[in-house]
Amino acid sequence: MRINFILIMSALCITSFVHSQSAGLTFNFGMGEQKANAVIFKKDKQKVSGIVNFPGLADKKVKIKVGEENEKYASSDIDSIQILDDNKKLSYTFIRTKTKIYKKKGTEFKVIDENWICKIITGKASLYLGGEEYGIKEVKVEDDKTQEKIKVKKMQVVSKEINHYLKRSNEDYPVLVSMSSNALSAGYNAFFKEYGVYYFSDNPEIAKKIEDKEYKYDDIEKVVDLYNVKREKKTESKSALKATKIKITPPDSKAKTTKKK
Repeated sequence: MRINFILIMSALCITSFVHSQSAGLTFNFGMGEQKANAVIFKKDKQKVSGIVNFPGLADKKVKIKVGEENEKYASSDIDSIQILDDNKKLSYTFIRTKTKIYKKKGTEFKVIDENWICKIITGKASLYLGGEEYGIKEVKVEDDKTQEKIKVKKMQVVSKEINHYLKRSNEDYPVLVSMSSNALSAGYNAFFKEYGVYYFSDNPEIAKKIEDKEYKYDDIEKVVDLYNVKREKKTESKSALKATKIKITPPDSKAKTTKKK
């Protein structure tokens, strides 16, 4: 009994320290890296470089360490935050924007107030993550060439609920198309099946595979990559066709004809 009591108390102590604060430091076990080299782009055209703490979904301020100094900027004054990788190249982009959810499939939307979301795929349809907290974690993915599982660092939503938004260049705000959870994900595929089919309706092949559950909510990144590749090929083929057309200049009706004497 004494051993069980000690084990229970140890578990409670560990749990209580998961989100405890000490000397201004927050311990979030299993959350991955929650800050990185970044550039803050302000709405007044100023740029600030340093170590940025990834903003939470509804954060009103963004923390950045510039040299040895800690600074804060109001989220409302920021246009975007570009997260850099180890080689100082753009890796992810946080934007504070309004988002849209479907009220009726393909007919009406409800606009949600501004929040921080993170772009993880850029293309004809760009994919954004939305959630309470973000972190870069090491995950296993399938290598395209070898089909083997490899470990890579990727931006993740590390809180419970995960939203996936999509936005084409001609759309005003990102649209919620898929949902999942780091806990139970029962029922989320029904949401993706309904709204994913509509969003990708301009690609019947992808829409059909979503409808048939060949593509599920956790395949969202694969679906977006496939959609963007197909759109690029379609654009390229149109450009090639346009380039091969021969322009025929019609004869000038006003041109004078020489009469034989």
